[in-house]
Amino acid sequence: MSITKTLRASALAASLAIALGMALTPTPAAAAGTTGSTTFSVILQPTTLLYYYSAIDLTVPSSALVALAGGATINLGAQALTATGTASTLSANAATIAPGAPGSISAVGLTLGNVWAVRSITTPSAGTTTVTVSFGTGSTAVTSATLKSPTTGSSIALSSLATSPTSFNGTGLGGTPQVGNVTMTMDLSKASTAATYSGATIYITATST
Repeated sequence: MSITKTLRASALAASLAIALGMALTPTPAAAAGTTGSTTFSVILQPTTLLYYYSAIDLTVPSSALVALAGGATINLGAQALTATGTASTLSANAATIAPGAPGSISAVGLTLGNVWAVRSITTPSAGTTTVTVSFGTGSTAVTSATLKSPTTGSSIALSSLATSPTSFNGTGLGGTPQVGNVTMTMDLSKASTAATYSGATIYITATST
């Protein structure tokens, strides 16, 4: 019996020692924290995306040329002729036909629609996107040029090059592009051959501020 009591006493003492030890162990303190704030902003610079064709080949059909020249075959009316003769021939010449080319042949207005498009970002106050066109670049920018055919002396003069619109508000990079036209005047009075007339380049410049 004494041994059993001794074991129970020893176990009770050990339990008390563990309990006292746990009671004396300090409880961890709550973690200390702090908070800061950062102001975040994104700065977008004026940006321009230009869409254009690397080449434009314009075919003018005969029907369009006939319309420019008056639109119909012209009946010049009756002509009374008197023949002259030699021993074996007769000849009779009518009056020289010189109706003159219609005025539109030397000043044909041409519009090339939807030949460029722009997406852009501009500044919010007075910022705009500007588009200009020229037959030359930089300090040599000009509004006239000449197209030539392989045949010497046959040419088409181009002048009054312009575009529209020339300025507009930013569309946004994901917005609907602003589409534009190019206009010019063609002089067809010196075009005498059916051929490809070439030799002019249109430079399109788009700038956003």
